[in-house]
Amino acid sequence: MTSDLSLDPSRLERLRHSGTRMIARCPACSEQEHDRSGAHLVIFPSGKFACAAHPGDRDHRRRIFELVGIRRKLSLPQDLASLRARREEYSREQAKFRDRQQLQEDAREELRAILARHSWDFADVWHDSPQIPDGELVESDPRHFLATLFPPEALLWTGAVYQSGGTHAARWQSCATWQQVPKNEVGPLVTPAHWQPATDSRCASAVIAAPYTVLDFDGFGGVKPITAEQKQAHLRDSLAMIRWIREDLGWKLAAILWTGGKSLHAWFHTPPPEVLESLALTATELGIDAGLIGRPEHPCRLPGWRHAGTGQWSRVLWLELGRLTRSQQQSQ
Repeated sequence: MTSDLSLDPSRLERLRHSGTRMIARCPACSEQEHDRSGAHLVIFPSGKFACAAHPGDRDHRRRIFELVGIRRKLSLPQDLASLRARREEYSREQAKFRDRQQLQEDAREELRAILARHSWDFADVWHDSPQIPDGELVESDPRHFLATLFPPEALLWTGAVYQSGGTHAARWQSCATWQQVPKNEVGPLVTPAHWQPATDSRCASAVIAAPYTVLDFDGFGGVKPITAEQKQAHLRDSLAMIRWIREDLGWKLAAILWTGGKSLHAWFHTPPPEVLESLALTATELGIDAGLIGRPEHPCRLPGWRHAGTGQWSRVLWLELGRLTRSQQQSQ
């Protein structure tokens, strides 16, 4: 049945069908913080309406129309279908929210077991590294770090956070060009991205490829370590988490870098989008900064730079062979 509605159902609170009528919270009563049960407003099949708390009150009805009235003809079944669609969408969002909560709860419960099973101390990390960081080249030269991970022709940004925009176009150079620059001018930060030619802005739209995803381990459960003991424990737990992601989740590790402070940066070859999305849902519980996941335009630290807070130098703990062979490494 088609009805000429005077009110817009999409603007009504607690709207529901009751027999041939619709019931909702009266917007005029709601202005006065009344009708909290949402039962005063009645919309009849004809499209006419009334407030059960103010029968015959024309001024009250006029106020209702001022708040939610419409002048076009609407189909009652069409409006109910639209309302049903919105409710279904809401139900789907609620289901997603519950799924996220469950994933986060599972991550919290599994965390201690993961850390215990995948303990990876600093000496073993150093020994396991395909390029042993036993000298300045591998441990702290940002040019070698870039040459290992990126092809010579890749356009890379390095610099300070503020160095983006027209006056800083020189911060975008090919990987090969960065090899010719004094190492103290390469950095202190880099993005794990390939950039469009002639770009001068570090915005997401200028990224043409994201070969790496950098995971920043900055505090499990969103709680950042404060004391020296907490920071050391956090670094050990972060290494265990990196090992778990590598071995159990099957992500391909490219590099591990100590920032010189409380954090480790783990460079992984970027997995499929659905894998990134799944990790992002539980990142905070796993000690990972979710803000870096899926954002290759975001800067992260290069080796060979002093941490402003601690005075310690950032350095490589683990580095894949990448585009270098062991013989090439030994010859440098």
